[in-house]
Amino acid sequence: MLFEPPIDLLVEKVGCRYAVAVIVGARAKDLENKIPTLLNGSANLAIDYAANEVAQGEVIGVQSK
Repeated sequence: MLFEPPIDLLVEKVGCRYAVAVIVGARAKDLENKIPTLLNGSANLAIDYAANEVAQGEVIGVQSK
């Protein structure tokens, strides 16, 4: 379960809970594919990395028009 960063902070950065789930999930999958040695096969660690990147503004979701 994700405790840090708080979900409210992620929603504030992204806009809605659904978008947070999609963006963090996509980034975690990207991390698993591109940097598997960093994660050592742990899916939870990938989600933690991705959530922290979103909270820090390093990953920005694409908004539809």
